[in-house]
Amino acid sequence: MNDIRIGFGYDFHKLIEGDSLKLADVRIKSDYTICAHSDGDIVLHALSDSIYGAIANGDIGTHFPSNDKNLNIRSSEILSHAHKMLEMSDYHISNVDITIVLEKPRLQDFILEMRENISRLISLDIDRISIKSSTSQKIGLIGNNQAIACYSSILVKK
Repeated sequence: MNDIRIGFGYDFHKLIEGDSLKLADVRIKSDYTICAHSDGDIVLHALSDSIYGAIANGDIGTHFPSNDKNLNIRSSEILSHAHKMLEMSDYHISNVDITIVLEKPRLQDFILEMRENISRLISLDIDRISIKSSTSQKIGLIGNNQAIACYSSILVKK
């Protein structure tokens, strides 16, 4: 019998004045940047946490606590670690579904590049990676361009 598991990840960060956002290892021109201890790539953070969750092995904070050693760490390093742990557990990813929530900038022109980067980082066919973006209709912290959120769901099989 195949062992199938679902993983879910979520990340939420404050936005501050800046010149770009880094999402799925893509630099996107913006009037804001993400305030974070690491490089702030919430897409890779949510994906990493969904991997850790699927294999019941903690979260980013468990493996990369907010300390001087991990200050400004590249999120691709975090994702690489999560992916290696997944492989060591004899699981592989069947598919990834990600939703990014922010008011602006619009992300449609960057979705394909984000999917390509994730495909490369976790060695998964691009047709198994979905990335969507949404707004919060100018409501709340996200709607007022004060924050950004990302949700990630994955299905893994043994």
